[in-house]
Amino acid sequence: MNSIRARMTLAFSLSLALFLTLVCAGLIFYAHRDASHNAQETLTRNARKVESELGAIGGNVSQAEILEEERDMASENLTMTMIDETGKRVSGPPDSPPLLNTHRDDWLVRTIPLGKNTVVLGLPWWKTEAVLHRQALFLVLLSGIVLMSASGGAWLLVGRTLSPIDQLTKQAQKASVQTLSVRLDSPSQDAEMVSLVSTLNGLLERLSESAASRGRFYAAASHELRTPLQALSGHLELALTRPRTGEEYKATVEEADAQTKRLTSLVRDLLLLNQLESGSAPEQNRIDLTQIIEESLRLYAPVINAKGLKTSLELPPDTIVLAPYTHVKMLIRNLTENAVKYANRDGELQFILTTEKGTVEFIVFNTCDPLLNPSEVERLFEPFYRLDASRNSETGGNGLGLAICKAIVDANDWKISLERMAHGVKVVVEMPEGEKRG
Repeated sequence: MNSIRARMTLAFSLSLALFLTLVCAGLIFYAHRDASHNAQETLTRNARKVESELGAIGGNVSQAEILEEERDMASENLTMTMIDETGKRVSGPPDSPPLLNTHRDDWLVRTIPLGKNTVVLGLPWWKTEAVLHRQALFLVLLSGIVLMSASGGAWLLVGRTLSPIDQLTKQAQKASVQTLSVRLDSPSQDAEMVSLVSTLNGLLERLSESAASRGRFYAAASHELRTPLQALSGHLELALTRPRTGEEYKATVEEADAQTKRLTSLVRDLLLLNQLESGSAPEQNRIDLTQIIEESLRLYAPVINAKGLKTSLELPPDTIVLAPYTHVKMLIRNLTENAVKYANRDGELQFILTTEKGTVEFIVFNTCDPLLNPSEVERLFEPFYRLDASRNSETGGNGLGLAICKAIVDANDWKISLERMAHGVKVVVEMPEGEKRG
């Protein structure tokens, strides 16, 4: 049963049926017990009366006195029968109960010794049972009517309550699969429905932004892949247009090799970015972050020296983080490479490590000229985003460095931020501290 409406109605109906069953059973039991108690009281009271009135006379009871007592008992819905010592009926109506049988279900009887005779009082319990049976049948029928009416009302009420969801479903079906350009309108002003619609609209907006970002990524990736392929194809076609010298062929092959390496690097970074965005983080280990930063700086030392960059280091020894080794190595390498590439000539680089409250903060600063516009800061984490074509031609690269850094940080639930400073750019990464070996 997949329908919420059907499940809620069924649950309500079963609960109500159980409640009505318990109520009816309780009422029937109480009515039967009360009727039985009243009948026993009536028999006991009249038995005492007969014993009091006829017992005072003794064994010489006249027929007139017996008839008077029988009339009194008849007014109480009782029968009175007198039998002698041999068990023979002396007086009483013909429809009186079986004599001296106090265990019949259709009669309640009491016997009263009266000298040599015995008086038997009988109450026709079968009449009371018939009344109780009719009352029970009425309760059952009434409960059935109440149950069916309440179930029908619950079906309509639940349907009316859930109708805004049906309206939302129809609105959502109109959404464009390509752009997700849809905004849901709240079918009612109920607080719960308004909150639900607001949440769904927020989700649709995030999905729309993600789809737009993914579309830009595919377009940029297509462009980035096409550029080296076109250059490679152009150089090879040009080389084949006419016979060339060995030096010319060598230059063509070298250019083709450069474009092939650029293409290989781009494809490798694209695969890495896709793996980071879709996969889970590798096993975490205790890593000496200071050591990895120093290794990365030694790798880029020739470029740093060639550009005349002044490097400032604040790297406390044995700064341990808990993280996947490959992710940390890629993150540090990309941040270092990015800072070295975009630092202006004779500029400054800063690499700082701080630890506070179980969090290690890694800060990378580089001077740059011109300064970033505030609107450009967040877009630097987008794949293939570059500041301008002239700077790209100078620095090279494929525009995936910071995007890979962002993917690494997101995959490990770390934090990364990029801030525009007075003379450059500062990148801050926060990751959990690891325990130091004793």
